[in-house]
Amino acid sequence: MDHDEARELATAEFARRMGVAKPRGGFPVEDWEISEPYEAQIRGLRGSRRYLIVDFVPQRETRARGHFKLSVAVDPETGEVDMLR
Repeated sequence: MDHDEARELATAEFARRMGVAKPRGGFPVEDWEISEPYEAQIRGLRGSRRYLIVDFVPQRETRARGHFKLSVAVDPETGEVDMLR
């Protein structure tokens, strides 16, 4: 899986989880800075695995150099995505 695919999958999962399509609001993707995917080892119940991580940072936080971000992990082998805590 290339980085463009990982970014698309992560953005779709972010939109689903954050209620982008909800009629009464939500968090529009356009209001977030989206990072380039980077590799990281994530520990879970099934041990440590390599994932591609995409970070979402609110634009106002980017300008203010804040520390708030949401991250989505994409498994490069299966294409499974999940939001990290």
